[in-house]
Amino acid sequence: MSIRKGSTNIVRAALISLPQPGEREQPSIAGKSIAQRQLLFARECGCTAVIAFGGGASDQAIALRHAAEKAGMRYQVISNAHALPGAIKDEDSLLVLQPGMLPEARQALDLLRSEGDRMLVVSAGPGTSAGFERIDLDRAWGGALTMPGAWLGRLTGLPEDTAPHAALLRIALQQRLPEARISEDLLDDGRWMVVADDATAQKRETGWMRSHLGESSPASPSRWSATQIVSRAGSWLLDRAWAKPAILGLAASFLGGAITAAIYEMPVLSFALAALSAPTLEAFLALSCLSVAPFGKVKRWPFMRRAIDATILASGFIIIDSLWYRAAFPPFVLVAALLLLDRGKVRSAVEPFHDRALVAGGLAVLSAFIAPEVALMLVATLVLAAKLVPDTVESG
Repeated sequence: MSIRKGSTNIVRAALISLPQPGEREQPSIAGKSIAQRQLLFARECGCTAVIAFGGGASDQAIALRHAAEKAGMRYQVISNAHALPGAIKDEDSLLVLQPGMLPEARQALDLLRSEGDRMLVVSAGPGTSAGFERIDLDRAWGGALTMPGAWLGRLTGLPEDTAPHAALLRIALQQRLPEARISEDLLDDGRWMVVADDATAQKRETGWMRSHLGESSPASPSRWSATQIVSRAGSWLLDRAWAKPAILGLAASFLGGAITAAIYEMPVLSFALAALSAPTLEAFLALSCLSVAPFGKVKRWPFMRRAIDATILASGFIIIDSLWYRAAFPPFVLVAALLLLDRGKVRSAVEPFHDRALVAGGLAVLSAFIAPEVALMLVATLVLAAKLVPDTVESG
């Protein structure tokens, strides 16, 4: 939380710009407008209220209101600079974000949450090239500042149609607000940038998806295929509230179908359905990751990958027609080997043996020619052998 020196007040409100009536809508990044992205940053800064400057009846304004209310933040719309002093108390603080800026840099967040109100600055050359306002020959505004609410009364001495963001920057400079310099690297990698138009937003969205989904290898086809699909259709999927539940429901259907097929003694179909559940579940996890990016984390959902292991274990136990301990042993050994392989970093040489789609798919193929019990033992042996491969084999 950003705390003013000698006070326990946190940054209470964030000033976020909305399109004025008649203006085109703001660009969007992965299903959220720039204003909504600024809201996420403001929440991380400790803001408990949002003051939106602009038209309050547009679709983006309504979406911003809903997002603020969902986050438990007070929401207010102002149409001119003179309304701002009445929206925040003198003892509180105001976070001012430059219109059109995409704020997702952890370094900037930490600076604004440090003790005392401050203004972010950056070197003048890179800053002005990136779309930030020049202050002098040496520095440009970094697109964000926090200032005491008591200073807002100076806005009443300016014309009513004054743009509040520019006016507040001038007031901060006149009052000699302390400064904090941000790295120029933030402007290069897109974590702190001005999104001026849809073309810039589309270009940034591609990198944004890739950075938050992480790298994946074709050697792990479940995650790789899911990442490829979500990176291309993620924005479209994030815009639809039914997408995540539908994908999760499809994965659950595959898992349930695998158990049902095992009950009806159809091992090929059972393991094939388990294989299909892996990339489907990975797509759900990838979409969940994007929906909370950049500051949120998916904490509980990754445990759902264990549902595939449980399905392989249950299906193998049901399919093998023998005494219970003989039926349980091969699938138990296979799942135990997979869990052992999961421990620590998965090396590229053994990555295919870690992928549940390949494991279950291999069981399906083998079960078409040999007994499922033998197929489970063969695959378990391969996974155990992969676990035992020494690091020197891969590096050599």
